[in-house]
Amino acid sequence: MSRTRTRLRLAVVAGFLLAGAGLATLAAGPASAHAEPAGSVPADGSTVDRSPATLDLRLTEQVELAATKVSLVDGSGRQLATGTPQLIRAPTAAREDPVTVRIPLPPLAADTYRLAWSTVSSDDLHATSGTLVFGVRRPVAPATAGAPSDPLPGWGEVLGQAAIYLGLGGWMGSILLLSLLRSTDAEGDLPARARSRLLRAGAVAAAIGFTGGVALLLVRAAAFDGDPIRVAWRLVNDSSVGTPWLARQGAGAGMILLSAVALRGKVPGRVLFSIAGALALVAALSTALQGHLSISGPLLLSADTLHILATMVWAGTVISAGVVLLSARDHRVLARAVLRRFGLIATSALTVLVATGLLLTGDRVASLDALLLSTYGRILLLKVSVVALAALAGLVTTLRLHGRRGSPGRAFRAVPLETVLLGLTLFLTAGLVSTQQASGPQWRPAVTPAASTSTSADDLVETVDVRPNLPGRNFVTVNVFDTRRPSPGPIRAVQVVLRGPDGTTVTRTASPAGPNAYLLATDDLKASGPWEITVTAARPDLNPASGTVVWDVSPSASVARQPTFSLATLEPYTGWLAMAVALCGGSALALLRRRTRRLRDLARPRP
Repeated sequence: MSRTRTRLRLAVVAGFLLAGAGLATLAAGPASAHAEPAGSVPADGSTVDRSPATLDLRLTEQVELAATKVSLVDGSGRQLATGTPQLIRAPTAAREDPVTVRIPLPPLAADTYRLAWSTVSSDDLHATSGTLVFGVRRPVAPATAGAPSDPLPGWGEVLGQAAIYLGLGGWMGSILLLSLLRSTDAEGDLPARARSRLLRAGAVAAAIGFTGGVALLLVRAAAFDGDPIRVAWRLVNDSSVGTPWLARQGAGAGMILLSAVALRGKVPGRVLFSIAGALALVAALSTALQGHLSISGPLLLSADTLHILATMVWAGTVISAGVVLLSARDHRVLARAVLRRFGLIATSALTVLVATGLLLTGDRVASLDALLLSTYGRILLLKVSVVALAALAGLVTTLRLHGRRGSPGRAFRAVPLETVLLGLTLFLTAGLVSTQQASGPQWRPAVTPAASTSTSADDLVETVDVRPNLPGRNFVTVNVFDTRRPSPGPIRAVQVVLRGPDGTTVTRTASPAGPNAYLLATDDLKASGPWEITVTAARPDLNPASGTVVWDVSPSASVARQPTFSLATLEPYTGWLAMAVALCGGSALALLRRRTRRLRDLARPRP
């Protein structure tokens, strides 16, 4: 009866993972992440006629002003002092809304200038940086401008994330092995010693993860001005990652406490595994909330949480088995019996890992160029290669474990290799989370100019068109048509109000340019993003008729790069591949269960 309950519990876990992967595959939506550069004024690679008083850097998300640093050098490499950066944003802007960083500049002589900037995203506290080059009455060499910002991750961030993943995986693997140990036929002192070793290893792993969380917070706080301890406390209290960080650290403390209490034998098995499952879910969800998808929709966030759980289940169990059970010679027969029951969970975890990984790739990698040429894409390809090798090693171990011949020692020859590969997988995962993802405008096709848009204002129809629709000098064409016959009166004047993404508002008067047409030449559209354009038509003896449209000014043309392979989005392909993997994995899981049931029936003695 105990065996039946254990198999049912493992089947439920596997089914939950597969169901979650299928749901996320079918209904995932877009997400936002790092603060990415979306244009500047002056634009990267541009030349201006006179020294600009400020440089406006537009980013796709809110950033922390206290962590924003800039460096300006001229063509001879001489450092120039700049003013204190300012954040220009709408009063009601949320953390995921675009923001403009305005940098006061000193008087600039005729020369070329390079401005390097670095800051921290308000949403996830991930560092982002970049450079841009512009000229004052001097042309800029094409080779010096337009390069995508793609910095390497900092080692402090990577090591902190790696400690968190290693701790979470090691603890989850130890608890899962403990659950599988309860389903073996072995009795006596040997399972008791293995149980004690697993609980001690789990406590140590949880302590490593807890320490890594504290160290990571201090590393991020070091990017700000001021005492790191006080900055870290402020980040916990004020930033959007404060609550998820506290939840993950609380789950880590709970893991340590649970392992310590279980070592004293005061926790029933059912209670132990129920509490452990809740702690693992809280830790995985809070880890996802602090990563690239902290403001995603719930389904894609669920995919990231499932991806973390599946990785921790597979990698943590194999690493724990290799370090705890296989390192003791007298535990090898016991390890064989335990790991033979791991096949169902391993198949489910690998299926969920690959399916959700494909979904996340479609969201975090903008195009084929981003996959092949960006730092994030190259680390991702390396991780995929390592996971494939680990899966192959795991397949060899599984075939040997279920074979009828061979000693227990021979069955585990591929386990050390699989352990090393999965440890490397956790390290590469930490590098991915710490790296600026390849989803910014520089990895996407150039935005084509928008078509004209119309709105109604009383009995008038107003059509607005902006060309060239880039930050800087633009021509706003307004067409006003009267829908009433006869017309109640001629249009005497057309006023245009421009309200920018940062809330600044300017009012201009358009000049007649033909029948029903009015033209406004303006330099006021200085930043890319959504602009509210209000057109007011004045007629004698009538109230002014006003209509408002939202017009999206494209980023600077220099932000978009020429494709090396392709800038087409990967989302349709990764979505279908994820669905195919989920279906194939579910079929493999069904076949595995059927084969296991058939072998058990054959081994059962007949009357």
